[in-house]
Amino acid sequence: MNIVFLQGEKELDSGACFRNLNVLAHAQLIELETGSRCGGHGKCGNDRVIIEAGDRNKVNPPTAIEKAHLSPDELESGIRLACQCFPGEDGRGFRVRIG
Repeated sequence: MNIVFLQGEKELDSGACFRNLNVLAHAQLIELETGSRCGGHGKCGNDRVIIEAGDRNKVNPPTAIEKAHLSPDELESGIRLACQCFPGEDGRGFRVRIG
């Protein structure tokens, strides 16, 4: 399974799911804008995405950088920074909501 990005009513398939690529990189594979302004270094906090409820166990836990940019309530609701969020394993895709 690949990472599927949900943007409004559209579903965009990344065509891949690699644990060594963050969600931002997967979006860039299909030229999808996530809002990153710092190039994926965790400085801007603008590349916010929502990992769908049933898929949150398929990604890494929130990082210290995410905890600095996002409130506990945001993290609890599945909001993550695309540059800090990685698949837990190759081929185990999930759904991500963008803007």
